[in-house]
Amino acid sequence: MDDEITGLITRIAHLYYDDDVPKSAIAQQLGISRFKVARLLQQGRDEGIITIEIRPGTTYLRQVSHDLARHLGLSACLVVPGGGSEALERDRIAQMTANLVQSILRPNDSFGFSWGRTMLAVSQHLTDLPPSTIAQLTGTVGNDLSQSPLEILRGVAGTSTVNAHPIFAPLFAGTVESAAVLRADPAIAANLARFRDLSVAVMSIGSWSPPITQLREYLSPADTAILDAAGARAEMLGLFLDEQGRVIDGDLNARRIAATPDDLLTIPYVIAAAGDPAKAPAIRAVASSGLVTTLITDDRTALRLSELPPIHTKAHTRHQRRRSAHTS
Repeated sequence: MDDEITGLITRIAHLYYDDDVPKSAIAQQLGISRFKVARLLQQGRDEGIITIEIRPGTTYLRQVSHDLARHLGLSACLVVPGGGSEALERDRIAQMTANLVQSILRPNDSFGFSWGRTMLAVSQHLTDLPPSTIAQLTGTVGNDLSQSPLEILRGVAGTSTVNAHPIFAPLFAGTVESAAVLRADPAIAANLARFRDLSVAVMSIGSWSPPITQLREYLSPADTAILDAAGARAEMLGLFLDEQGRVIDGDLNARRIAATPDDLLTIPYVIAAAGDPAKAPAIRAVASSGLVTTLITDDRTALRLSELPPIHTKAHTRHQRRRSAHTS
């Protein structure tokens, strides 16, 4: 790399990381395209000119994050300060999650999102994404459009150079047969096939026992009885996991229209964002599954997780897949 390019990358890096200047403003200031700004930032990271250290806020939290990742057997954890209202804690987790996603994504990457209050908050902090594609990881749930994956996709795609690929189907079909018909629909099938090409997937975690999940109200008494009898502990993307992180199979899973465990196991970065100490057993179950790589949580939840047994084995083995190399 010649000195001129190195100097340009250094200048862009100072503007973007030190002065918090948006890529679009840098492009206008330097007379180049926004895409070239993003490409040079990525080139700087790839060649070691730019190094990024994620700092949640204090030395204490950095150490807690490191210790929690080791305790749960995850690639990384980021622990944010707790305290304040539930909404404030959720927003801190959401902002950290959005920062991480924006630091990972490269131009022309694809990433996926689930649904719910935390994911909606994350999407509202995604303000500086490169040209990329967002996929809907699950079918829709209920009638609250403000928290639906469709609304999240619309919001993200509406504020950045992001193409959206929604799934116009329910998370759970009424029957196994109707689920098969929906999955065979060409448009839905094409979007489901995108999951294995994602670089990043982002999702929340629900607790089945104790009940801290929005899904419970949408399932029939028969479905909830089956899950209770099977020892369901956690829910993620409509997947129900037992205490050891094993997926509870059965009719409900066969009716599900969403990313599968095999899909998640091939995605390089699978990020779960969840807080609330009462959810700690559910979060531990998800970590035990092997389906996620990264956890974003608050310090009170991290403390509760550290009091639970460490995780030494995973229910599923992740597949190593290199991220695609994109060229401009």
